[in-house]
Amino acid sequence: MPPSAQTTRLVSTLRLLIPRLRLLQKKDTASSVVQRRELSQLLSENREASARIRVENVIATDIAVEVMEMVELYCELLLARANVLDQLAFGEKGTRARLRAKELLKKQTLAQSGEKASTTAAPESSGSRFGFSWLGGSQKKEASTVAATSPLEGAGELSEEENAYMDTALDEAAVAVFYAWHRFPHELRELTMLRTMLGERYGKEFMTLAQDNKVDTVKVPDRLLKGLRVRPPTQELVESYLREIAKAYGVDWPDGEDLDIQEELGDAPPEFVDDTQDGDQGGDLPQTPRKQNADPASGPNLSEARRASETSELNKATPPRGPAALQGRSPVSVAPPAPRTDNPNPRVKVPGSEEDGGGAAKKGGKTNNSGIPELDELTRRFADLKRKP
Repeated sequence: MPPSAQTTRLVSTLRLLIPRLRLLQKKDTASSVVQRRELSQLLSENREASARIRVENVIATDIAVEVMEMVELYCELLLARANVLDQLAFGEKGTRARLRAKELLKKQTLAQSGEKASTTAAPESSGSRFGFSWLGGSQKKEASTVAATSPLEGAGELSEEENAYMDTALDEAAVAVFYAWHRFPHELRELTMLRTMLGERYGKEFMTLAQDNKVDTVKVPDRLLKGLRVRPPTQELVESYLREIAKAYGVDWPDGEDLDIQEELGDAPPEFVDDTQDGDQGGDLPQTPRKQNADPASGPNLSEARRASETSELNKATPPRGPAALQGRSPVSVAPPAPRTDNPNPRVKVPGSEEDGGGAAKKGGKTNNSGIPELDELTRRFADLKRKP
């Protein structure tokens, strides 16, 4: 069965909104990086007062990115369950949910009017025929707000009858969208369209309750509430941001850094504290034993011989690396020739080696003490090579 036209519109709106949210997150993240670089330059110039003011923009940008991430997750949930939502919303359960939200809003309105009547009964003797004073309007408004946020008796009865309006996860997503719409850090046309479509499914009464977070069974998540709250950042958060920015860009900003590190790390455990006093260098610590000369009268020759023998033994156990390792062998390496049918196991014969049969020494050639042939021997070999066909 193909989806209805309303479901198709909802899916199309969500598919436009999700990439839009991701694009805004990338733009805000790039803007935050630029602002952090500017803040690091201010800190390097010792303009701390200006940096403390501008860092609030970075904090607000990071919070806005977190809010958009949460709204994006809720939109993905609505996109995955769009058919389920429409099946519930346009059925009997959706009708009961809208009636339930209408009754809840009516009870809250009556409770607010009752609180207003009780608060306006006292100042009627002030001469105002309408029952309220011009100067006491702000106090009555605060009292009505407190009464609106107080729990209702009828809400408990409704929650006992049925815990969810449509579905628990879908209700939470709808409440988050309704609550975040007029507090969202950016103006999005697709988000307004989504709010209108969800209002058609849940009803205007549910949307009104969700905008003030007064739905009986579903509440806006605390993380989203804190992110959408308009409030200046704390001093600790500002200092931690400045400290992290200075550390990331290698700026020397020692404003309370050592004290904060000491407070975070705390004191060292007593077993790791060094108790050495009066020049004691830790007598309990193990020391490397040193070999003493058996005969002190033997002089430095014996000690040098022992040191040389120990060095040779160490070299045998762990051969040295670097130029010293090339002293016993030639630094030039020759790859062996490839095997052929007539010579399946070829070998490279170096002149003067055992495989070469002693080289020029066995042929009766003349060599000097270093093993290099003399000029007459080289001339004779060159003449022999010329005579060979």
